[in-house]
Parts: sequence; structure tokens; C-alpha cells
Amino acid sequence: MTEHGITDTLTEIWTPPTFSAGKVIQVVPGKSNNQEIEGDFPLDQTIIDRKAMLEGEFNSMCELYKTAPAFVPKPYTWGKLNVSNPDTYYFLCDFIEMTNQNPDPVQLCTKLVGMHQASVSPNGMFGFHVNTCQGDLAQQTAWNPSWAGYYTQLNLDQCVDRLISHVVPQVLGPLESDGRSVRPCLIHGDLWDGNIGTDFETGEIYVFDASVHYAHNEMEIAMWRGKFNKVVSSKVYLNSYLSRMGISEPAEQFEDRNRMYSVYHTLHESACHNGSSFREECYENLNYLLNKYAPFSEGECGVEDEW
Repeated sequence: MTEHGITDTLTEIWTPPTFSAGKVIQVVPGKSNNQEIEGDFPLDQTIIDRKAMLEGEFNSMCELYKTAPAFVPKPYTWGKLNVSNPDTYYFLCDFIEMTNQNPDPVQLCTKLVGMHQASVSPNGMFGFHVNTCQGDLAQQTAWNPSWAGYYTQLNLDQCVDRLISHVVPQVLGPLESDGRSVRPCLIHGDLWDGNIGTDFETGEIYVFDASVHYAHNEMEIAMWRGKFNKVVSSKVYLNSYLSRMGISEPAEQFEDRNRMYSVYHTLHESACHNGSSFREECYENLNYLLNKYAPFSEGECGVEDEW
């Protein structure tokens, strides 16, 4: 047990589990790692046989809760169901009934900035101690002392070679040159509309379904650029965040950094959701960045040929 009452090891068996097809799976009060669990807890809705996803989400939510306990539902444990074949895993946290209203931008961004500013990387590097997942794909979060180096290892290096070799040094390199540095910051990692909710009773905003790592804080808000967002894509959220957190120098490259960070999110999501619009959106931003920083010369293979 940790100081926050969170079980930090895998729970082999949850007793007793119940399954309800067609709706959120529920478990009744019982014990986990000999810890009494009271109340009704919805299991993570992605009940699948992928241990890494639930391990990553549990560790993500624990890290967020440790840093910002008023911003995430309290995580309790994760483990392996004893009634399924193939092996299936679960993750338990507090259940909070959410409203359908849009999150208040001032409250959301105040909490988000507070979390970003309060977070401290345990070793001063970028990454996380376990690989977390976006969708059903793992992020390669091995620790890296360089922000530009870390960004390139996030499942991108084998996909968009020209972006890595020509654009990253020009767009991310200046963040760590001329005496500047990037502070590793704890980010939620998957902060889109669907992972933000407002407590029905208190009006407090909570975030969930995280895939955290220590990164440049601007990578968090790059997801808001995505066309799949209907709420946080509004400029009021971006402006509210930046007015509190500020923009990293060189500030004139913020828009290009925002595009580049969104390329990672949309590239990753396009791999998870075949036939979606993520691929087209990623392609548009890649084209823009390559045309600006590393245009193909006549006769060279362009993005169209690679995609």
C-alpha cells in the first residue's frame, strides 16, 4: 500500500466479479490484495486481454493522483479477472457521475496548469517507468535526457524519417539551445473531449483514461488541435491555458511545435482506428511541416509516395 491508500502491485484475483453484457461492467464490494473495497466500481470499459494497457493506465492514474488528487478519480488497483479465458485484466478507481456539460475552460486550465507546474520528473528526464498506451498501441516511454531525442523515440522513428531527420532539429532543437532547456512535465497524454468530465454533484472537473509520461507541457495541448475534438478545440481552452502557463521560447515557433506534436497524436490514433480521418489530418500537418522546413527537391520521393 502507498501513502495514498493505493495498491502499487498487481492484484492477481478480484473477488467477486460480475459481468453485465452490453453495459459498463460492474463489480460488487469485495477484497483486493486483502484490502477492503467498498462501493460500486465500474471497471475500465476496455475489458480486453491486454495486460499492458491496464498496467499502463493504472500507473498513469496513480502518477496523476499523486500530483493532482483533486483532478483525477482515485485509483485503487488493477489485476487479473478470475473468470475469463483468455486472460483479461481490470483497473479499479472511484466512480464519479459526470454531467454532459462542456468543461469550464478556466477551471480545466487552472487545474491542468497546476498539475503541469507541480509535477517533477523522478530522475529529471523525459519518459515514464512503464510503457503506457494510446488506444491499443504502446508508447515507447523509456527515459531520455533530451526532449528532441525522446520525441523521436515515441513510435515515430520508423514512420516518418524525413520529419525526424530534417524537421525535428529545426523545430524542437531551439528549445534546448542558446541556454534554453525543457523541464520534463507530467502530462495526461490523451486529453481529448472524451476523457474530461464534470462531477454532477460538485461541479469539479476530472480527467481520466490517461497515458501519462513526462514530456514538454505543450505536447498536452497539441491534442486539442485534433478535428475529432468538438469542445476543447475551441480557442478559449488554448488561450486560457497559455495565459496561465505561458509559451516556451522561441515563442514564434509555438504553432509549428503544436503541429508537430499533433502529428504524433494523429499518427498514433490512425494506427489504432483504421479508416478514420486521423490519417488525413496527420498527412496535412506533415505536408505543411515538410514543405516549410524540408521541401523535397525535384525527383525526390514525396509524402504522397510514402503514404
